[in-house]
Amino acid sequence: MQRPPNRSTPSVLFARGTSEWIKRVSENHKQLTSLKLSSDQKKKLEHWTEAEFIHSTLALEGVNLDSERIAHLVSSEPAVQTDAANGVAALLTSLRRIAALARVQGKSAELTTDLILDIHSAHDAGFRKSQGIITATRKPPPPEHLPALLESACRWYTADSFAELNPIEQAALVLLRLIEIQPFEEKNEQTSLVAASLFTLRSDLPPLVIKAEMNAEYLVALDEATRMNTKPMVELLAWAVADTLEESIKQAS
Repeated sequence: MQRPPNRSTPSVLFARGTSEWIKRVSENHKQLTSLKLSSDQKKKLEHWTEAEFIHSTLALEGVNLDSERIAHLVSSEPAVQTDAANGVAALLTSLRRIAALARVQGKSAELTTDLILDIHSAHDAGFRKSQGIITATRKPPPPEHLPALLESACRWYTADSFAELNPIEQAALVLLRLIEIQPFEEKNEQTSLVAASLFTLRSDLPPLVIKAEMNAEYLVALDEATRMNTKPMVELLAWAVADTLEESIKQAS
């Protein structure tokens, strides 16, 4: 598996098509589109992508459900009502909610505070009321500031300067900001990954599937972001999206 560009290389403007990772994403996307899949093939591939997203997202929180079981739950409607299945169902519902929005509205689809609350509603109904998780490099804002901070972030995501960025860079910035804010008592990472995936999905790219072999780089990217360096996260998500596209081509072939 090809990894992102070496971290020692000079910084690049991520929106430029000459960079290695954006070319890889673009080439893989063109190859997948050229397959001219039938409706049944598209549905099968959609279910596979959903299962991959759910498996990788739960694994980030240490929930290691069998991938075949997740695939079965994704293709079964309604899902079997067990504790494990409920975790899958919540993520699946949230992912399908933003995927539907992306299909209908395309690049005009907006991430709003209400949409973020809706994505998270399967877990609890409101904003965090406690201080949140404090680490050596991160102290979340106090609960009373959360509505205004989230509203401000969502306004920025509609700004012209944000719209000019590559969709993967947009997703990285959304992911990092939501994780930094920690809007909710729990499941912030899940909600952040779903919300950030809107920005890839609305550009006809897959959601953010961060596999186990990417976890070390993911943690490094989160740490670097606390130093105002977002480049590692952009590169990691580019690697993740390109990898999912490559696997999609294999699944569809």
